[in-house]
Formats: sequence, C-alpha cells, structure tokens
Amino acid sequence: MFAQPKLTICVPSRNRQRYFQETIRSHLANMRTDVEFVFADNSDDASIMNSFMEDVIADPRVKYLASGDRVYPMVENWDRCVEAATGEFICMIGDDDYVDVDVADLISRSQAEHALIDVFVWNRLTYNWPGNRPNHCNVSVPLKTGVHRLPRSVLYQEFFSWKGGKASPNMAFGFYHGAVSKRVMDKIKAKFGGKYCEYPVVDFENVCKVLVTAENMFYSERPFSVLGSCAESNSAKIKVIEKIKEQHAAFMAETGRNIDDDPHMKDFPFPSILGLAACIAQTQHWFLTTYGYSPMKGWEANFAEACGVNCGMMGNRAAYDTVVEGYRDALSRWHGGEYLEYFKPAAFADPTGAQFFTGVADDFLLIDEEIAGIETPAELYHLVDQMIARPQDLTLNFDEHFKAA
Repeated sequence: MFAQPKLTICVPSRNRQRYFQETIRSHLANMRTDVEFVFADNSDDASIMNSFMEDVIADPRVKYLASGDRVYPMVENWDRCVEAATGEFICMIGDDDYVDVDVADLISRSQAEHALIDVFVWNRLTYNWPGNRPNHCNVSVPLKTGVHRLPRSVLYQEFFSWKGGKASPNMAFGFYHGAVSKRVMDKIKAKFGGKYCEYPVVDFENVCKVLVTAENMFYSERPFSVLGSCAESNSAKIKVIEKIKEQHAAFMAETGRNIDDDPHMKDFPFPSILGLAACIAQTQHWFLTTYGYSPMKGWEANFAEACGVNCGMMGNRAAYDTVVEGYRDALSRWHGGEYLEYFKPAAFADPTGAQFFTGVADDFLLIDEEIAGIETPAELYHLVDQMIARPQDLTLNFDEHFKAA
C-alpha cells in the first residue's frame, strides 16, 4: 500500500447484502494498490456481511465497518465512512453502484497540469439491475472527451438558482459519484456542525457544503461510474405512490424524526414525499437557513418549473396525479401563490408505451441495457469502457470557459 491512498471509495449499505457483496467483489477485482475501500454495513442481521467479509478483510486496502448494536441513520452511516477514510480524495457510492478506481490516474494527470484540485467529478451511466426492469430501457453513454476546470461561482449559481429546466439543479458537485479531497472534507467538518455528514439527505447536503468550501473544481465529460438501481433501492421507489409512501416512512423512522416537520420547514411547504425536486430544495433551504447564506435571486420561479418537470417522472397515472396535486397545493401556499404560474406539470407519459431506441443521438450513444447479457453495473461499465475514449486520451481543457447547461 502507498503511504496515503490516492482515492478512498466509501460504500455504505443497509439490508441489501446480495448487491453489496457483488459490489465489493467487482471493485476488489481491480488490483491497484493506491486505493482504499471503506465498506460500512448497517443491516438488521449483521451476521450475513460479517461472514462474507471474513476473507475480504485480509485485503490491506479494505476497511470494514460492521453493523452496530443499533440501526444507524443513513447520515450517521455515511459519516462514519468518511471518518474511516484516509485517501487523498474521497468518493461515496451506493451498494448497487460501480466506480472505476482507475479514475485516480486521471486525477493525478490533472494535478500535474494544475497542482491544486479540490473536487473532481465525472459523468455517470445509469443501470437497472435484473429484477428492477418494469420497462425496456436503454443506457445513455456520453461520448465527449473533455476535462474542464469550472469556476466555483458558476457552479454555485447553477446549483442554487435551479436554472436548466430539469427536475434537479445543475452542477451537483460533491462526493457522491465524485471525488472530494480529504482536505476539503476536513474543512467542511470544522466549519459545519463538527461532522462530515449532518443532514439526512446526505448527497445534496454535501453538494451545498462543497460549493461554499472548495475552490478548484474539475469535471470529466467521460463517464467513470454507474448509478445502479436494484429493486430495493430508493431510486426504484420514487415513481409509484405506494412505494414512495413506504420509502418515506422507513426513511423518517430510521432518521429518528420527520424532517418535513423540522423548524426550518415552517415557511417552506414542500414535504420530501413530493419527489426529487422537493427533497433537494428542502436540503438547500435547510443549509441556507442554518448557516446564514442568502438564496439566489429568482430561484423561486425556476424551482416551480422544476416541480413541473418532476411530475413527469412518475411511473403511473395515480402517482402523477398525486404529485401534481401536492406540488400545486404547496405552491399555492408558498409566498401567497406568487410562483404558482410557473408550475406547468409535464404531461404524463406512460412508460410502458415509450418508444425504444438505440443508436447515436447528439453526443450520446444509446445502447440496450440488456446488451450482451450484462447483469451488473460493473459488467456494463467494462463493456462501455471498450467503446469510448481511453482515459489517457482525454483532453485537458483547463483554460477555457465551460458551462454545462
């Protein structure tokens, strides 16, 4: 092992042992020695992972954090991952995801051109595990090859202004499927609450804090990781109202409180159960309110538009109607209904009737997610890796102006 690993991959997990074990196996197959893995189990039955890890912990790159005598809230499980990490950079992924640890070479190459790197983020692929494929889907593979340095001011404005016409804000730079330097994470801990992770919506909380702490931000248009979605994952449950309610109740129970009732929510009537846009805005609102930052001018209208886009993500008509009604009610009560006119729900599109397409579209290659019989995010990544530019051939563009959206 190196004196300090270049990169630590943190993988927290709860009650998804089958996927967790496969994710561990797929990452340890890469034998490079300048990386560290922190695997944190938080399951009701600790024996399953304890038994599996008996041989794995012989690998000097591995740190195993076993389940405790109580269930940790997600934010606490993530926090203990970062506490255990010793790498120069820290990356957090889910237990059904995959990241190519060879991205460490691109980070090192970028450091040779620009000595100080605080955050290095890359594009991602998405993948539905077998068992979570209610509809035939494709995978969108980005084909661009640039690596860019982006001004923090641009990233901050994009994220907090909700520009872009999407269900989530642009420029979510953080440690979730990205790499944040341990130095920056230590600054975050010292500056905000004495913890690395503080708010239950941990990934977007980290983005908020990174964007006011880090200075030197870099982005690779080439993907280096896969956002997996298994049948038990949160992302698999956000499109059907019954599963949304089930997920919401379980999350609040494990958190130990209903964050929708937190004091900062008094004048912000958007409960997280409404969906992605509400959940992210709630996190931003908590951060700005708690730490005294001013909101971006004009963000409210952009957010109302994002709520409309969020409605179009629902997987059936019942969920769609419920979310539309929920957002419309919240917007009518927020600022006296001033921003309700910007709420234009996207039309419901039945995913079972969607047209399936593979081929090149703009700067993306669309492939069947069942191509070649792949069954894991790692298998998808290794296949795509043979189709797109090699990491060593990527173009470092550190002097030009670049704006993603």
